[in-house]
Amino acid sequence: MKLINKTIIYYLLISLPLLIMAGFCSYFLIRIELRDGADEALEKEKANAIQLIHSFTEARNVNLSFDSLSTIRVVAMGTGEVFTDTSIYDREEKEYVPYRFLKSHYSYNNNYYLITVSKTTIEEDELLEGIFFSFGIIIGLLVIAFFIVNWLLSKTLWKPFHKTLSELNTYDIKKHELHTFESATTREFNQLNSALNKMTEKIHSDFLQQKEFTENASHEMQTPLAIVKANLSLLMQSPNLKEEEMNQLQIMENTLKKLSALNKSLLLLTKIENNQFHEQANIHLNEAITKTLSNYADLIQAKNIQIETNFESKPVLEMDPALVDILLSNLFQNAIRHNKEGGKITVSIKDKQLCIANSGEPLTVNKEDLFVRFKKDDASKDSLGLGLSIVKSIVDLYGFEIHYDYSNSLHTFTIKF
Repeated sequence: MKLINKTIIYYLLISLPLLIMAGFCSYFLIRIELRDGADEALEKEKANAIQLIHSFTEARNVNLSFDSLSTIRVVAMGTGEVFTDTSIYDREEKEYVPYRFLKSHYSYNNNYYLITVSKTTIEEDELLEGIFFSFGIIIGLLVIAFFIVNWLLSKTLWKPFHKTLSELNTYDIKKHELHTFESATTREFNQLNSALNKMTEKIHSDFLQQKEFTENASHEMQTPLAIVKANLSLLMQSPNLKEEEMNQLQIMENTLKKLSALNKSLLLLTKIENNQFHEQANIHLNEAITKTLSNYADLIQAKNIQIETNFESKPVLEMDPALVDILLSNLFQNAIRHNKEGGKITVSIKDKQLCIANSGEPLTVNKEDLFVRFKKDDASKDSLGLGLSIVKSIVDLYGFEIHYDYSNSLHTFTIKF
């Protein structure tokens, strides 16, 4: 949920109950004031009735209103007064009309009178209903206005934040560019941009240092490795070596070859991640696959692997030719190395996706770790554990997708272009 939406919800959770409580309090306060006004009017009518009683020469009953609701009646005895509310059916309006009554006992010239005065409160109830309804409309309009104002404010006040967020999403350190976030007029956003400027500057500096170190280390290692390899070859040609010594030298040479291959692979990964392959060409994928398979014909024949191809489309990719060769070579090396004697490899191209499947035993590692560096299956002890990492780096470089699946005794790698 967006921050502005959360802010609106919290404001509503606080303001709506307060507005509703204020509405009910206003309703009851107005109702009390109207009731007091009606009671004062009844008291005035009572006072008029008393004046009328004072004018009597003898006790008698009097109707004070045409509907006989307000009266003066002679009674035997009584004291006190009381206010009552009731509803009386109005035949003309065909509805019950609310009334408020004041019944008061009064004595004059040894006679006792019951003064009953009435006042309809329908106007007051209608007024209260109108006020309550109006207050509901006001609350609704306030809520709508609150949403609109907050939305407009989010478009203006939060504009620097969204701009910073957009720049962060598009920032790519591999472009070797130091990005600077502009200052904002809002203090908090300005502090955020300042902190981001310091952070990106530090990241960029560390990235360049790491890149330089990796490149220098890889290049510097090539020369001593080559010297050691040459001297080891000369030493192995010595006629005075014993069989045990020859075996030890052979082990050293194999280890040296593995170390040299590891150094080249790490250097290649560094170049890929630093986007140092700039040559672009239109690559016919079908032809590139056929060429790569022919390069591994001897290995395929040695393991008696059956090759099946199914090219339903002929995609043309705009890529660096060297990276295409590396991508396909690593995929087919993996398919051959992890295959079984007399197994098969199927290659299919359909709907802008390449599928390479090979028969073999299930993995002994999690498939989530398959593209992690130096994570390798127990069955591939001669592997460096970098082949699929290189494949993943190339795929990510061009914005492709790669997925792995194992079913029906087949390991399947799918690349979506």
